[in-house]
Amino acid sequence: MADDVNVSVGDMLLTLTGHISEVRTRLKELEDQNLHAELEGLSTRVGGLGETLAGIVEAIAAMQADPEPDPEPDWPGVSPNWTDDIDQNQARELWDWLTGWCQNILWPIYAQDVWKPCWYRHTRVRIALTALRGAHQWSYESPQVPPTRGLEWEHRWWPATEQLLKEELKDCGLPRDGLPVPRHPVPVPIQPTEANPNPPPPPFTVRDFADPGFLEYMERNIARRREPAPPPED
Repeated sequence: MADDVNVSVGDMLLTLTGHISEVRTRLKELEDQNLHAELEGLSTRVGGLGETLAGIVEAIAAMQADPEPDPEPDWPGVSPNWTDDIDQNQARELWDWLTGWCQNILWPIYAQDVWKPCWYRHTRVRIALTALRGAHQWSYESPQVPPTRGLEWEHRWWPATEQLLKEELKDCGLPRDGLPVPRHPVPVPIQPTEANPNPPPPPFTVRDFADPGFLEYMERNIARRREPAPPPED
């Protein structure tokens, strides 16, 4: 009887041990399968990160590469100096290029408080305004420019030119205390009286863009330039 019991217990232990072994084997298989799935997912994520990293490296390389220079604008957008050897056609183009911008943009928007109608008679003023015009063209009219160019024009180039205008034109304008005879005087308006309640207005005022001598001055400046070169023969 005792021997039968021992045999039964031994069989049970042997069977249980076998079951435990099978469970361990199955558990190992499941662990291996889960690990494999995790590795596959990790590999996919690593691959995606690799592509992203490659894109970042390419973008950094593009930013570090030398940028292509902006195309040079047609003359007179290169801000020629008024003392350069330019011919009559170039001088007229330069006058038109500068005057149109000053009258339509600079004077009404920025410069009325420091402007004098004799501005064109001051060579240094014309040179500075021509450079300012060129900087404005490169800042606002050139394609695909960064916004920092406009900010630089607003906060650097225009304020510097504004100070130059104040300095160069300070001795021009209306007679006043300390300046009884301005360098380029502006007519003093005639005050109405009982005998003349409606006096004629002055030919121009200090608030005008240019005095009446502008066109004559421009034509003289153009006429003293050299004749343009003849066109090449075919």
